[in-house]
Amino acid sequence: MDGYAQRFIYPLISLDYYQALIYVVVFSITGVLAVGRKDVDLFGVVMLGLITALGGGTIRDVLLNIRVFWVQDFNYVWAGTLAAVVAFFGVRNFGLQAVYRPLLYLDAVGVALFCVQTIDRVMTMRKGAPVAVLMGMILGIGGGLARDVLAGRPTLLMGREIYATPLLLGGILYVALLEWFQHFPSSLVAVVFMIGFRWAAIRWDLTYPRFLRLGSEW
Repeated sequence: MDGYAQRFIYPLISLDYYQALIYVVVFSITGVLAVGRKDVDLFGVVMLGLITALGGGTIRDVLLNIRVFWVQDFNYVWAGTLAAVVAFFGVRNFGLQAVYRPLLYLDAVGVALFCVQTIDRVMTMRKGAPVAVLMGMILGIGGGLARDVLAGRPTLLMGREIYATPLLLGGILYVALLEWFQHFPSSLVAVVFMIGFRWAAIRWDLTYPRFLRLGSEW
């Protein structure tokens, strides 16, 4: 730990903890929504929720050679489990007419929070800003990819809407703010930017121009 950690990480330890809890809960709920219209039992739903919630962070911590976050604090597992159970009975008892839309919006929140936290951890270990941004983006979408594959539905990454780009641009924005401004809510700005960008893409069906998409007519 060096000057970066003292300036940016230590004052936000409690915030970082609750931020991680939030994205674990959100990702776990998206796992339930992904199979909301399928005949899946409670155990299967909880397992999918936990894989979605903990998968990306597990891979991140293994790659960084640090203790896996949910092994260090099992409260993350309890939070993900409880969220999946509550979402399961909520969908079962009250129904969910539009499963896909809530999934998209919640996924945007989860990946944004995870991306920023991953960048923080990589920067703390002095791996460099480019590595931090790429790891934040790739691992940020990793849990959602695992969820969609296991749920047997098209992955968001392969969809028409802009998905990974908000994470990439938001990650670049975040490391730039950390470098240029010492006393600035950089993480909040980056998270809001990522969520806002992704929500706008969902709301208005924003896509890349035709010449940047395969299978488009020229």
